[in-house]
Amino acid sequence: MDFLLLVVERNKRLLTHENGAAQRDVHMDHKIQSKIIQAWENLSEYYQERVRISTHDVHYGLLAYGEKKLNLLGNVKGKRILEVGCGGGQNTITLARWGAASYGVDPSEKQITYARNLAKTVNVKSLFEIAPAVNLPFDDAYFHVVITSYAFDFVEDIRKAFDEVYRVLVKNGIFILCLSHPYFNAVIGYLSEDPEAPDIRDYLSWPEIIEWSWDRQKGSMKMWEYLRTLSQIINPLLEKFTLERIVEQGIEDVANMSEEEKVSIPYLCDWNDKEYSILRTLPCTLIVKVRK
Repeated sequence: MDFLLLVVERNKRLLTHENGAAQRDVHMDHKIQSKIIQAWENLSEYYQERVRISTHDVHYGLLAYGEKKLNLLGNVKGKRILEVGCGGGQNTITLARWGAASYGVDPSEKQITYARNLAKTVNVKSLFEIAPAVNLPFDDAYFHVVITSYAFDFVEDIRKAFDEVYRVLVKNGIFILCLSHPYFNAVIGYLSEDPEAPDIRDYLSWPEIIEWSWDRQKGSMKMWEYLRTLSQIINPLLEKFTLERIVEQGIEDVANMSEEEKVSIPYLCDWNDKEYSILRTLPCTLIVKVRK
């Protein structure tokens, strides 16, 4: 489930959190997870209309360079690759164009429907299935690579999701985890002078579940996501995987790019001027490459 940050009203409030060790995860609230999936069902059409996501480069967040620039995957030709939380399927389709046997899963039926239709429209063969990150419908040791881009922000049980990724990867397989940067989540409301979130968030009290409003012409819609500290993300990964690379990525200066130059940015969207200037100086995206 891709994440459009700059065209939403970040009207966020705390729902629940746990104090204690960094190893602890968010208190499980399955009703919230169900609400997230339903929200994406409702938002899918609007979201896909508002963003411009390439099917010729893998994106790792909004208004930033993708795989062609970062070269995290290497040569994917002939490899089986799974995208978890594939949303509209653009990354999955890109990987198929590059010669991979690509698969995409997402818990939103409407997002998967969009992905299947898009693949058919561009005449690319990819397999899409409705499935959550915590229950992948694939055999053990099947994929050479698993990627996810801004989907694990919406995953309740991140440890179980990591376990599933580990299970379906072959030995020495690669996992690329891309999600919102914890530091960014802690300070963006304060730095952008958001009246609904004017303070620096209490990072040391995380994890948290937060609620915010997605502002649409037809009215706002509630969305939820999970905030975790850097250690709450990295430490569970290192229990199973070997760390190879960390990338902290902001946004490129797309406001001053020509249309030809913007072609190199795989994820384009509208932006708020105040947040734009902040995102030019702070990392909004955390990308972690690990190996099984």
